[in-house]
Amino acid sequence: MAAKRAYKVVVCNNLIAAIESLEVAPETEVAEDNLSASLQLAQNFRRQNAIDGEYLFASIHKAKDFALVALDFVKKLTEKSEQGLAAHNFYDQPTWRNPSLEGKQKLQH
Repeated sequence: MAAKRAYKVVVCNNLIAAIESLEVAPETEVAEDNLSASLQLAQNFRRQNAIDGEYLFASIHKAKDFALVALDFVKKLTEKSEQGLAAHNFYDQPTWRNPSLEGKQKLQH
């Protein structure tokens, strides 16, 4: 069987590193919609505190749409962190930890 065309979104350090066109084996699972890839993105974030990974799509348009969704996800995390940090009372509690990473951080001294 002939290879099929797919489009890979590469996320590294929570940033879109590349969108690449490539040939994959016919049996390779390729996301037909952004929902399945978004679920993978959420699982990656829960597992590793990052959305890093490689996400395969059947069309360049779906790959581009997903890349924009991934960037928006990071933007919302950043905005939430910024709001929490700005509102934090350092006189009352001198230590601030990002609530998005709660339970996954370790203090390093």
